[in-house]
This record gives sequence, structure tokens and C-alpha cells, in this order.
Amino acid sequence: MNILKKIFTNDKIYYFFKFIFIFALFISWEAALIEIVKPIIKIYPSSNTFFLFIINILFLVFLFFNYKKNVVKDFKDFFKDFFKNFENAFKYWIIGFIIMIISNVIIIYIAKAGIGGNEEEVRNFIDLSPIYMIFRVSIYAPLTEELIFRKGIRDFIKNKWVYVIVSGCFFGSLHVLPSLSSPINFVELLYLIPYCSLGIAFAYSYQKSNNIFSTISMHAIHNTLAISLYLMGSVI
Repeated sequence: MNILKKIFTNDKIYYFFKFIFIFALFISWEAALIEIVKPIIKIYPSSNTFFLFIINILFLVFLFFNYKKNVVKDFKDFFKDFFKNFENAFKYWIIGFIIMIISNVIIIYIAKAGIGGNEEEVRNFIDLSPIYMIFRVSIYAPLTEELIFRKGIRDFIKNKWVYVIVSGCFFGSLHVLPSLSSPINFVELLYLIPYCSLGIAFAYSYQKSNNIFSTISMHAIHNTLAISLYLMGSVI
């Protein structure tokens, strides 16, 4: 990253290319490393989950060292006045959550759509490997997605509302577009509304607090609540 900073003296340009680089790794890291260990997985199929754990942890370590200064500072500041910071973060999340629930209900019962493609994929993975998915949904996703989509984008977009919209919609799009059954499936595209709403709520919360743990904590709670409800429903 220091090489990029030497090349791009303008901070916004540097942070933009840093974001692009980290985002590219984020979407390719897992597939690339799994490909390397595929011969071992073919011999020992049960090792697939183990390698996924290791690959995800390695990426978390990579992200930590890229945002170490901010992560350490924000962690200390967030827990210095935990209850106040938690309360402020919670109120923005609950607004996004309510909008997400209402729009999901409208899409499912009025637009007659099934569950979103991303949600369906997550549920399938939970059924196959629940322990790994608890880690991935409750820990890995909140940390990686908030550092990349909130902190990473905020570094090069300084305008408040441009940042909130771009960060929220980018987050929402990446939870919907990759799982579309076809590029012109307008019913499935409606799921951009709930996911972007949540992303915008997280972005606004981060913009207000300037503390990444305000959104990491709410993202973790949101995902943990979702996977807990699904697991309880499966047991019942």
C-alpha cells in the first residue's frame, strides 16, 4: 500500500485505488486460494470447511494490518463509552431494519417473489456447514464488509450524502446482483430496496459516529439475529 501512496500523492486517488485493490482481493481471495488447495480437498472432502476457515482468517488479518491504526483507535473509543455509542448505533440500525422488513414483506407478498437469491444461498450453506456459517455470517461478514464498504469508501468520498448513497447502494448491490437468475429479472431486482436500505443505515451511522465499530457491532447483531432465527426454525 505504501507503494501506491508514493505513486498517487493525492490522498483521494490513493484511497480510491486502495479500495479497488482490497475489494478485488475480497471477491477473488477465497476462490483463488481454494483452487490452490483443491487437490487436498479432493482427497479429503471434509477438509473444505477447515480451509475456508483458514482462508477467511487470513483475509481478516490482511484487512486488520491495512486498517490497523483506525481499528485500534475506534475499538478503544467505542468501548470507552460503550452504552452511549451502542445506543446511537442501534437507533440507526433499527430504522434500516424496519425499512428492510417492510420492503421484504411487500416484495414477497405483493410482488409474489420468493426469498432473495442471496438469502437462499446463505440458507443452503447454513444447512451444509452451520458452525462455519455462524463464523462467516456473525464475525467475518461484519468485519470485512464494514471495513471495505464503510471505511474504505469513506476514505475517498468526503461528501456526506454522496458517501451514504454510494456506500449503501454498493453494499446492497453486492448482496443482490451476483445471485440474480437473469440480468433482467426485475422482481429479483426489487431486493435492492431492503439491502440498500440497510447499507444506507450503516453508512449514515458511520458518517455520524466516525467509528467503524458502530456499524460492525450492528451488522454483527443483525446477521446473528438472522442466522439464529433460521437455525431455530430449522430445529422446530
